[in-house]
Amino acid sequence: MSAVPARRADTVAGFLCAFSLALSGIALARNPALLATAAILVSLVAARMTDTHRTFAALSVVVATLAFFVGMVIAIVTNHALV
Repeated sequence: MSAVPARRADTVAGFLCAFSLALSGIALARNPALLATAAILVSLVAARMTDTHRTFAALSVVVATLAFFVGMVIAIVTNHALV
């Protein structure tokens, strides 16, 4: 069984996916319009960069999008500023 050496782009994309997930979690409590949008953009960049972490990248895109919608609902229901 031969091990395929990891490309640097795949390593960076993995870190970007993890950063996007963390940013999505923060977006639920803080500024959902700004932070969740940034999380979506970061996760889309990571999804385009990687070949080996496709599932992780797709998961981060879905979580960031859900964080945007849930964060907006929370902000509207609680009458907090969106940005």
